[in-house]
Amino acid sequence: MPAQPPAFTDDHELMLTVTLPVRWGDMDAQGHVNNVQYFRFTEQARIEWFDRFAPDRHGEGKGPVVAQTACRFIRSVVYPATLEILVHCAVPGRSSFRHRYVVRDANDPACVYAEAEAVMVWIDHETQKSTPIPDRIRDNLPRSRG
Repeated sequence: MPAQPPAFTDDHELMLTVTLPVRWGDMDAQGHVNNVQYFRFTEQARIEWFDRFAPDRHGEGKGPVVAQTACRFIRSVVYPATLEILVHCAVPGRSSFRHRYVVRDANDPACVYAEAEAVMVWIDHETQKSTPIPDRIRDNLPRSRG
């Protein structure tokens, strides 16, 4: 099956590429990487993105939570493999922003295994309500092109 470029990156900016090895234990009884592992791969990429672009993300009793996540599985990953997770970020709203991920083979970038996304919402940890993304974080997010 020929790889197709991700359909969702036109309104997102590529901000980070994370390389992760597939571990033997990531596979399931069917002999391929279990679907839940894709969420863990993108979670690790998301944490690395936060560590780089928003290391002080939990200051002042406020910070991000994952409000929504989804994954479209394209082809199975089989051990051994090394993955690249491309982290794209959209222009933020008042209190939220979206990451989109491309999970691909590090040795064959045309081989795309999955496309995923996560919506992060900035919340006040005490009230559990959304709050504006702080400027110090917003400054590291893509800006509107218009």
